[in-house]
Amino acid sequence: MQLHPNDQNWGKEKELLQTLGLIGLGEWDEKRNQQDFFENKMQVGDIVAIKRASNLIALVEVTGDYEYADETGVLDWFERRRKVKVLDWYKPEYNYYVSPRGTLTRCNTDNEDAESNISITSWYNNIISKRLMTETKNVLLYKHQIILQGPPGTGKTRLAKILAEDLIKPNTVGNPIAIINNFFSTFDPNNEQRKTEKTNREKLLKDFQQKFPIDSLKEMTLDDYCAGKGDRNNFCWWIETGLKSLGKYSPGSARSYLIYWSKDEEDYKKYGKLVKDIDSDDEAMQKIAELLQKVVKAKNPDSAMEYYGDSFLLKILNSYFPDEFFPINGREALDNALKLFGVNSTSLTKFEKNKKLNELFNLKNQEFKKDVDAFEFMRFLFDNFNLKTGEDIDTNQTVISKGEYQLIQFHPAYSYEDFVRGIVASTGDKGIEYKTENKILAEFAQKAKDNPNANYVLIIDEINRANLPAVLGELIYALEYRGEEVTSMYKYENEHEIILPKNLYIIGTMNTADRSVGHIDYAIRRRFAFVDVLPDESVIISDTAKTLFQSVKAIFTTHTSPDFKINDILIGHSYFLAEDDTKLQMKLLYEIKPILKEYLKDGVLLETAKNEIDNLNV
Repeated sequence: MQLHPNDQNWGKEKELLQTLGLIGLGEWDEKRNQQDFFENKMQVGDIVAIKRASNLIALVEVTGDYEYADETGVLDWFERRRKVKVLDWYKPEYNYYVSPRGTLTRCNTDNEDAESNISITSWYNNIISKRLMTETKNVLLYKHQIILQGPPGTGKTRLAKILAEDLIKPNTVGNPIAIINNFFSTFDPNNEQRKTEKTNREKLLKDFQQKFPIDSLKEMTLDDYCAGKGDRNNFCWWIETGLKSLGKYSPGSARSYLIYWSKDEEDYKKYGKLVKDIDSDDEAMQKIAELLQKVVKAKNPDSAMEYYGDSFLLKILNSYFPDEFFPINGREALDNALKLFGVNSTSLTKFEKNKKLNELFNLKNQEFKKDVDAFEFMRFLFDNFNLKTGEDIDTNQTVISKGEYQLIQFHPAYSYEDFVRGIVASTGDKGIEYKTENKILAEFAQKAKDNPNANYVLIIDEINRANLPAVLGELIYALEYRGEEVTSMYKYENEHEIILPKNLYIIGTMNTADRSVGHIDYAIRRRFAFVDVLPDESVIISDTAKTLFQSVKAIFTTHTSPDFKINDILIGHSYFLAEDDTKLQMKLLYEIKPILKEYLKDGVLLETAKNEIDNLNV
């Protein structure tokens, strides 16, 4: 078959095929008696591999009937022609074998072309699979959560895994210094939202400092200082919760404060060598208050290092001196922030790391003549880099970020406490203790929030087998309003709030043939996009398997109960993918017939199908 005018434009076949969308019958092809095939046997919809000599060019679909047009001007060299549509351009990595005979190899089942037929089928199936994946991926990126629905054996879970693996591939974020420089260079100090947020931050710090002035810290009472009574105005509440938006501090337990009110025992509890041996609670509080005032007045944590954790001390110093101490107090976050600047901080103490980061931040303000405050820069770092666990930075100082996916399977007993957050009993020194734990969704959402440059994908197999409204709870709202806080019924690390970030994607799979489970209500259905994954005969290569598929399909066409739609119940192509006829026979006996008989028992197929099911054979 010719792709060029009478040996002219040789080497431009790809360009001509793309521009004109035609293949023609040349003189040499006529001599080889291919005219009948080209004119009569080639059908619209046939898939054809196009070659230039022995080199593959493209896979095309025939879209037009045979045409004869003599002396048609620019196309007179295509007097005998067929219109085609390019499905895919050949890429060397495909490595598909197609017989070297002729420019165009016919798809048929003759022995001489059997390998060609299988190769072209594989190539075409790959295109279809990629097209489905691309379309589904685009829907997922738009909606953030989808459900792949279809009858059994259509490859829903496989497609979900392929999508997940594609989404979490390593992502080149870029040079961190360039990204940081761009932040400073484009920073707009006159942005109204920025002005409002800065005013609110300044007021928050002022309220705290007025409530606990430096010169009066040594006079703090138990009520002024202690957490545990539920009031929202003591010193420890402010450090942990009230000032959270200006840099998060998580104590781990109330013991970190050295003294706190125990609701269970209705008494003050003391920990640590500074106060544990002091009988008087008031005297212990005086020791703590004097120590904290000494730290703040000296702007130096050394005197308290043996008693308090360094994160607590850093949070206090930043709250009084936001221009001198950077609002990050976690060791890993400080290490990873300095790593972005190319600083190896392994030899520095946490306070030296904090001071170094603050110094680098101030230098950037000077370099770009800006007035970014430390809280704005802190938020930028957390929103653009993974400061919690760090990101790979290669030798060219380029950030590489990689995501993660997990697969779970729902069942009828699955609950909110299994999926989102719940109370777990454990045995401790004092017997059975109860504590709140984040479960897979809340935990996975936090991972995604901590690593904003990567994608996180949660695959929920058999999503409709659980009672979704009960399992999701308030997160039905969070699915639609990504990035917004929703309030959980359980408090975890002193917070009720949960956020589903935009880089968390959810893929559910649903078997449309299974009527034993509850349907998905409209409120949840509106939050998901639904993608049909149906049986695809084109991926079945073996002729024997194709024949068996057609026989099974005929049973559904003739004997399906009026209560069911064929597309919801027709068993999928994976039942017919076997290496040889022996394995296909095994599938027939132990997979295909059993599910068809189950359909009979459940009334999905009518009793009239029984004999045809029994007579199925390979």
